[in-house]
Amino acid sequence: MEETTTVRSALPLLMFAALAGSAAWACFGDRGVLANRALEAEVLARQTHLAERRQTIAHLRAEIGRMQGDETVQERWIRQELGYVREGELLYLFPGDRAADFGFLQDRRLMPALEQR
Repeated sequence: MEETTTVRSALPLLMFAALAGSAAWACFGDRGVLANRALEAEVLARQTHLAERRQTIAHLRAEIGRMQGDETVQERWIRQELGYVREGELLYLFPGDRAADFGFLQDRRLMPALEQR
């Protein structure tokens, strides 16, 4: 009888250990609650990033539509980005004056033409 009483007294301890192990696995396992929360946070961050990207795409598409349909927008972009001027206009460039605003000056292919002047 003594053997059965020791097994009976160990049974609640074994049940508690199994329950504690299952609870620990449910919380800290690779598919547990904590891992699930981390994945949910990552999904939320990626959805936010995706929404920002979609907003940027919509803005760029609207800008492309304006550029294709409006000649004044086209002219302004050509003047600002490429440094073009109309026939008869003069463009004054001073040494060191806003060189970053004139991206075409950074083009190495134009350097020999600029040095000849």
